[in-house]
Amino acid sequence: MLTSIYKTYQDIYFRTYRRLSHFLSLIYFAVNGVKHGEFVCIGLPLLDIHSNAHCVFASGLSMVSKDKFATLGKNKRCKIVVSSGAKLTIGTNVGMSNTTIVATLSVELGNNILIGGGTTIVDTDFHSLNPVHWHTPDDLKYMASAPVVINDNVFIGMDSIILKGVSIGSNVIIAAGSVVTKNIPENQVWGGNPARFIKNNKT
Repeated sequence: MLTSIYKTYQDIYFRTYRRLSHFLSLIYFAVNGVKHGEFVCIGLPLLDIHSNAHCVFASGLSMVSKDKFATLGKNKRCKIVVSSGAKLTIGTNVGMSNTTIVATLSVELGNNILIGGGTTIVDTDFHSLNPVHWHTPDDLKYMASAPVVINDNVFIGMDSIILKGVSIGSNVIIAAGSVVTKNIPENQVWGGNPARFIKNNKT
C-alpha cells in the first residue's frame, strides 16, 4: 500500500516538475533568442547566449539538468554558452544530461546524438597557452579557438571532453571519460585520455 502511494506521488511529482521546467524553459529560450523545435527540459538549463549569437535547437532535444532525474544523479545543470558572433546548432533527437557546451566560434551537433552525463564540449582554450599573456589583456587576444563538428548517430560516454577543432564522424562511439583532441573518422570506437582508436564500430 505504502509502496503504491509513494510511486503515485513520484509520478505526479515528475510530471509536474517536467511541465514546469518546460514552461520556464520556453520563457528562458525566448529571452535568450534561442530558435527551437519541440523539446523536453527536466530542470532549467543555464544559458549565457549573446544577443549577437546564432543558437538553434531542432526538434527532439532532451536536456536533463536535475540530479534527481539524471541517470547518474550528477548535481550539475546543463550549461550553454554562445559568444558574440558565434554559432551553436543542435540537430534533431539529441539527448544530454548535465552537459556543458561552449561556442566562441562554432559548435555543430548533428542528428540522433546521445551525450552522457557530465560531458563538456568546447571550441576554445579559454586563454592563451603562453604564460606571458596570462592576467593581461593579451590573454584573450591570443586565445586559440576552432570549430567543433559532431555528425549523426554519435554516442559520447559520461564525463568525456570534446576539445576545440575536433570533427567526429557519423556512427562513432566515445568511451566514458575520454578526452577527444583530434578528428575521429566515421564508424569507429575511441576512448582514453587522449582518446585513441579502439576498434571499428560494426553496429
